[in-house]
Amino acid sequence: MALRKSTRVWIVVLVAALAASIVIHRAAPESGCWGLIATALAAQAAFILLWRAGAAAFRVVVRRLTLRLAFSYFLIGIVPIPLLAALLFLGCYVVANQFIASRLSREVTAVGESAVRADAHLPTISVGPDGKVISSDVEWLPAGAPAPWDARLERPGFLVDGDDVWLAVATEKASTVRLLHLNAQGSAWLQQLADRTGYETGVEVGTSRQEGSNITIDEKPQPSGVRVGKRKLPNRDEAVTAQPRGVPTSGGGMWSGRWVHAFYLETALNAVAEKAKEGQNVAVLTAVTSPQIVVRQLFAQGVDEIGGAFRIAFLVIGAIVLFVYAVALTIAFVLVGSIARNVNRLTRATEAAARGDFSVRVQSKSRDQIGDLARSFDGMADSIQRLLQDTARKERLESEIAIARTIQHKLLPPTEASLEGVSVLAHFEPVAEIGGDYYDYVRMPDGRLAFALGDVSGHGLPTGLLVAMAKAGLSSLVEAGHDGGELFARMNDLIHRSTDPRHYMTLAFLAYDAATRTGTLTNAGQLAPYRVSPGGLEAISLPSFPLGLFPGKTFPSRTHSFAAGDVLVFYSDGLIEAVDAKDEAFGFDRFEAVLRAHAAEGAAALRDAILAAVAFHAANRDADDDRTLLILTLG
Repeated sequence: MALRKSTRVWIVVLVAALAASIVIHRAAPESGCWGLIATALAAQAAFILLWRAGAAAFRVVVRRLTLRLAFSYFLIGIVPIPLLAALLFLGCYVVANQFIASRLSREVTAVGESAVRADAHLPTISVGPDGKVISSDVEWLPAGAPAPWDARLERPGFLVDGDDVWLAVATEKASTVRLLHLNAQGSAWLQQLADRTGYETGVEVGTSRQEGSNITIDEKPQPSGVRVGKRKLPNRDEAVTAQPRGVPTSGGGMWSGRWVHAFYLETALNAVAEKAKEGQNVAVLTAVTSPQIVVRQLFAQGVDEIGGAFRIAFLVIGAIVLFVYAVALTIAFVLVGSIARNVNRLTRATEAAARGDFSVRVQSKSRDQIGDLARSFDGMADSIQRLLQDTARKERLESEIAIARTIQHKLLPPTEASLEGVSVLAHFEPVAEIGGDYYDYVRMPDGRLAFALGDVSGHGLPTGLLVAMAKAGLSSLVEAGHDGGELFARMNDLIHRSTDPRHYMTLAFLAYDAATRTGTLTNAGQLAPYRVSPGGLEAISLPSFPLGLFPGKTFPSRTHSFAAGDVLVFYSDGLIEAVDAKDEAFGFDRFEAVLRAHAAEGAAALRDAILAAVAFHAANRDADDDRTLLILTLG
């Protein structure tokens, strides 16, 4: 497949930009922005070429039905698998994180309550009814310090002092609180928490800030809101952690490796609520474990076999789902292969027919839609040979009609012209290949201008021949000096002799003198032209029989005076008789309304307004007759 010109240009740009970038970086490393510009240009060219290569590959894939069906089933059946796997992994990770966090919360509460019962030497704080410390065993919370959090200590909570995290546990004695230093080096309480949970457990201090609807957690804490004194606290770069005892060291791999990280956050009791926007301290319990331990704990029962049964049931159901999905995919691809094979046979047969070999038959025995299509193709191939001769004759006839249509259009003068004292604008829209309408404008021997618009009955080639004859006859008679009633009498005899009574011609003829602005109108059954002037709208009516119906008929003429700026509109009945979906004709009233509204805007605007109004009225219905306009603007 040949490359497009623009693609070849981008390839040249890419090669040139890469070469320039290499030369600049080697020859002049300190060249400034020029190397960056060359690199950026190369990256842009590479991106565009990759995009076009991907689009070309996609077109190749979808061009053949086999590949298109396979690609469609790939998108439907295969692509969702990694997406669902990612969603399942994310869901499992979220569930595991919440399970571990709940376990950390429950076990740290249990550690605090058991420590109060087992160790009477824990640091103690007594809080008075006014919410201030009465006595304290810790330096950072001296007597007199506010402790409003004591009233909220329904369960063990966290206190923060710089980087230190303490677990505050209420005792049975009112307003007495025991403290456990969780993240002290070698903390026995943190070790108990790790032993009870089975996770590698850590404790650290963070800072939470609310920004709109988002909450941000920072690892580095801010100073506590109730800190007293200027004691310099140790600066820990990492959280203090404890490894669980009695738990086998994790192995490698996805199942037994310790890569599941979870955390439990709780706002410190002594955080200052008024500074929530600036950040308040939170205690962060972290846990690191393996999927194996989480699953064992999640399915844990008093009897180990029960948890194992749950796991087996879950795995069996998952395996059944995957098996059913695989069977469905296999059936789908088998069906696709069957369809593709039949389509390929049909494609080869059509390619042979395209080369002119109509002896090839598909002969499909399938009883599906593809088989019906193949049998239809075989019947079509039988019919084509019989239709070839008819097609050749039809093509010759269409060629002759096209030539006749071209000749007819060339017989008509240009649609726009500027003559002495008159601007001409015409519109010719035949309903068939060869129309029956006719317009013309010529200069008469005495210097006047002659304008004509006619309509021959019928459509098609006979009508076109009559139009050509009428134009030739009219031009010859005008050049010979005939006009008015005499001209029409001769035209009437000519048409009557040349055709049968079923064909006739309506004709309006205006001989206009630009010097005196007078014009003589002769009409033979044609719709009355309109005159639009500052004085209003006037139909120049002059009733008479069409040409060619009766020999020896006379036709009236009438002379009119015009003024500069007057607009004369000649038109055929195809505009007036255009019907809508209810078979209601466009009519003279709508036509006159358009003339009144748009005549002052100029001939082109008036023409467009008339055609637009007729098209809007007819909506989607095809035209039933030729539509011709001849608009004269008098100077």
